Amino acid sequence: MYYLAPSELDYKAKKCKRCFYIHKKNKISSGNFPPPVFSSFDVCQTNYFKSKNCSDLTDQLPEGRFMTSNELPGKISSVDLQDNKKRSFILQGKPDIVIKFEKEGYGIIDFKTTNLKDTKSESYKYQLEAYAQIFTNPGGTKTAKTPKLNPITHMGIMQFYPTEIFEHRDNECDLRMKTQYSPLKRDEKDFLNHITNIIDLLEENKVPDFNPNCNECSFVIKQNILGNTDFENSNELYTDVLFETAKEKAFRKKNGGGKKKEKKNKIEELNKDK
Repeated sequence: MYYLAPSELDYKAKKCKRCFYIHKKNKISSGNFPPPVFSSFDVCQTNYFKSKNCSDLTDQLPEGRFMTSNELPGKISSVDLQDNKKRSFILQGKPDIVIKFEKEGYGIIDFKTTNLKDTKSESYKYQLEAYAQIFTNPGGTKTAKTPKLNPITHMGIMQFYPTEIFEHRDNECDLRMKTQYSPLKRDEKDFLNHITNIIDLLEENKVPDFNPNCNECSFVIKQNILGNTDFENSNELYTDVLFETAKEKAFRKKNGGGKKKEKKNKIEELNKDK
């Protein structure tokens, strides 16, 4: 059985296969989380809007209200679901904002303090769809059942971007923020394809290769080099990440071979050149 959190399906799973694999299989992560100030922004934004009609957020949402903590448990969970290969998984997480519309249906909205973008919701599409899957296929945790909310008619990201301080007093100021709503249409087929790819990855018996575009992978590679660790893959990727210039490419081509000693000497010479 695979337990997946909606919040990890976009950023972590798409950013680096190696880091995601190690995190899920070995419970190891870098501990890099967004600064706490972003959580403070979310709390302020939610506290302001929770007593208002949801149509006040944007004209793209029908009239409705924010559901309260009395109506929703702190953590929600799906029943056992199956990917395209009939492998079981469960979704569990803590949704930011759930809306009950006055006429029909429910909405799942997330507040983000970020650069404004029309397509921002695409960056969180699997997270939003995961919450929709939980509410339409509810299970429960050890402490509470998840309510069934169906249909989920609206999903999206409400964006906030600070633009100016327009007034201040002793030890405080008033901050103006621009807002923009980015809606998202449900796509259950794409979601299941994504889950299937994730489980395919987790069922591999080998840790994926280092990703030269991942900062955390690059950091580990540099540590191994500094520690003079005999780590072939690290050395190869280290040169790829740090020395992608015509001079270094020519050097690698001229001195290709693959022996460990040659690779170590190559790294030392390149470091001298830098």
